[in-house]
Amino acid sequence: MLHPLAWERGDQMSDMERQEEFTEFVLSIGPRLHQDAYRMCGDWHEAEDLTQMTLHKLYRRWDLLSRHDELAGYARQALLHTFCSEHRRPHWTREVSLAEVPDMRAVDDLVEDRMTLADAMRRLGPRQRAVVILRFWADLSVEQTAAALGCSTGTVTSQTHRALLTLRHTLSRNRWPAEPRPGELLAA
Repeated sequence: MLHPLAWERGDQMSDMERQEEFTEFVLSIGPRLHQDAYRMCGDWHEAEDLTQMTLHKLYRRWDLLSRHDELAGYARQALLHTFCSEHRRPHWTREVSLAEVPDMRAVDDLVEDRMTLADAMRRLGPRQRAVVILRFWADLSVEQTAAALGCSTGTVTSQTHRALLTLRHTLSRNRWPAEPRPGELLAA
């Protein structure tokens, strides 16, 4: 597969063509990119920021990119890099939401489970969170995940292992319903 950068591209687009083509691209990929960003960070507003930063980076390089209709993977990789670099910064440089958590007794059980899982995901480091999202949500193979993150397959497997251990530990402390062990079903 060819890299989407077209260094030999001789023709320069007019500003109007560039705007129209980029707008069409954003309309097609924007909602999916925002959903992926939300799955990574677990916060709707931070996901909007990550999506905007990613689209801004893509727009700045738009003249250098070719095959604009095939840039979904490139955009997702740019989103991953944006997410990881934003989470390397100290916490005091990012906005912090101060809204109160709603009364969990009034919230549906499914929403409560989702919030518990989102909290557990936020406890993971950015790279571990990205690996879990790509492996289990986007259903990418170890090799595809390694390619998307720019690391080795061994790094992906070790990050997956550590992330799953952390999730299991965090969720067991939050009394997440554990899967029954063999024989427990018979005893019940």
